[in-house]
Amino acid sequence: MAVTEYDLIAIGGGTAGLVSASGAAYLGARVALVERAALGGDCLWTGCVPSKALLASAGAAQRIRTGSELGLPPLEVHPCFRQVMERVRAARAKVAVHDEPERIRARGIDVHFGSARFTGPGELDVEGVGTLRSKRIVIATGARPALPPVEGLKDSGYLTHEVAFDQDELPPTVLILGAGPIGLEFAQMYGRLGAQVTVLEMLPEILPKEDPEAAAVTRGSLESEGITFVLGAKASQVEFEGDTRIVRTHDGRRFTAGLLFVATGRRPNTEGLELDRAGVEATDGDPRVDERLRTSARGVWAAGDVTGGPQFTHAADAMARTVVRNALLPLSSKVDLTNVPRVTYTDPEVAHVGQSHQEAQEGGGATYRYEFSDLDRAIADGSTTGFTKISADGKGRILGATIVAKGGGELLMPLVLARKHGLSLADISGTIFPYPTMVEGVKRTADAYQRTRLEGPAGEILRKVVRWLA
Repeated sequence: MAVTEYDLIAIGGGTAGLVSASGAAYLGARVALVERAALGGDCLWTGCVPSKALLASAGAAQRIRTGSELGLPPLEVHPCFRQVMERVRAARAKVAVHDEPERIRARGIDVHFGSARFTGPGELDVEGVGTLRSKRIVIATGARPALPPVEGLKDSGYLTHEVAFDQDELPPTVLILGAGPIGLEFAQMYGRLGAQVTVLEMLPEILPKEDPEAAAVTRGSLESEGITFVLGAKASQVEFEGDTRIVRTHDGRRFTAGLLFVATGRRPNTEGLELDRAGVEATDGDPRVDERLRTSARGVWAAGDVTGGPQFTHAADAMARTVVRNALLPLSSKVDLTNVPRVTYTDPEVAHVGQSHQEAQEGGGATYRYEFSDLDRAIADGSTTGFTKISADGKGRILGATIVAKGGGELLMPLVLARKHGLSLADISGTIFPYPTMVEGVKRTADAYQRTRLEGPAGEILRKVVRWLA
């Protein structure tokens, strides 16, 4: 088959690959994008887009069900899961238009479909296409769910988020392994759509990477909706009898459900790439990259989930932009992920940026908080669960922030922007926020910092001056 030369080749048609290819083409490079399945990646087909569409349907059902909290007559809701999933797929198809191959080709990018493997430095063999060569190759093949080493799990008919959106039936009972963001989002969705959900987690608490207070509020909210948590429980064996899955734990307990959903982590998609042929070193499949996203092989970079870094679409986008600069422009730059926000899209949402509050306080910072139960808009909306917590240094510069609230991901953005550009809590406190809004909770937290500046000798001097002037 033919040998084709390019200025840059991106392997993988998800966010990191699409942004790398589009950025390089915009700069005038001759670019190829290689994808073995469909453009759009995990986010479009099995992650962000369909899960948020399913969350919307589940949330609507819950609002109808709990209308009495807002003075409306209580109504029973019995969602048709098939119709809900049809709506989810329709939403996904609408978004997929943005990543259609012809749209990408219209940017001057050659799109090739087929499995790729390295045959040597700077050289790829693409199934059904031929040999592609370039001095610049970007590995952006993403990641997929990782299975825990549980006896019988592979043959049990389990689901992961990769196949969950292909289902049209929701069994009355669901058992979820893993209490991280994916596990909790599906637990709440399935519960609100009519299933009885149990979550097994081997660690002593849910959301182990989040602030303990945030995890506690989230757990309480989900338990109030009927979700059962079994913590400190490690699955050891899975069996199935007909349509029933049976999970046994290391301490001898037995759990049964009609659907077994696994959300216990992710692993990189690098099998079949034959990275060693290009001199790319990897750890457990993750290509090893430096702060400029270079691998151990000259002219090969990696970006997105495949690196083992933050598993977020927005992080993949930022990494790909760094790769394009470093691959094609004379002055290289380091990837900066210190201000990458993360959100768990339960209700309430859990949003965080920066250091943990414990890290901030151990480094000499102070933490300020505000409860949404005291916020006018939250009271009016009946959405009082949650809080804003901000850690800052002595000058009020933001070290870390956590928001647990309805729409917490949206409310976090003023703090992400402030942290990125060095704005202080005094700057936020001095900004006029619209009333009544949920984002006022951020300003109220900043006001708490401002009040501490009036405590102690400086505040007493100011008060004496005011009394004298008065």
